[in-house]
Amino acid sequence: MMPKSKGFTLIEVMIVVAIVAIIIGLALPNYREYVLRSNRAVGKSALLEAVSRQEQYFLNNRSYTDLLTDLGYPATYFVSSEGDTLAAASGSIYQITITEPDSNIGETAYTLSAVPQGGQTDDTKCGSLGINEQAAKTVASASESATYCW
Repeated sequence: MMPKSKGFTLIEVMIVVAIVAIIIGLALPNYREYVLRSNRAVGKSALLEAVSRQEQYFLNNRSYTDLLTDLGYPATYFVSSEGDTLAAASGSIYQITITEPDSNIGETAYTLSAVPQGGQTDDTKCGSLGINEQAAKTVASASESATYCW
């Protein structure tokens, strides 16, 4: 009579490793997509805050500005994943910019853009987010609509 051995067989260990690999293979892409969507919400929030400041600037000055400093932001405005304002690109997920579409229009039009930085550049579904003075929302990606990304 053979004594009963204690421990796991190689087959049991291989089954557990296979199950863990399958779970990780399914969960990791979903988690990455969740992080990108969460960061996109932070970028949208920063854009809407800048729109609010731009509209207040218009009420006070009867024109829009193309300078972030006029809105109380640094000259180069980066946003972290926590929504904090950064003056440098390191640790940022978006850079917020203001452009005037045509200098002939004067200062009655603008477009605010959130350009992905760092790991957020993996967000190929939406890419850059944009909004103008008429609240028309845009994205730089052809794979998804502005409605999906906003």
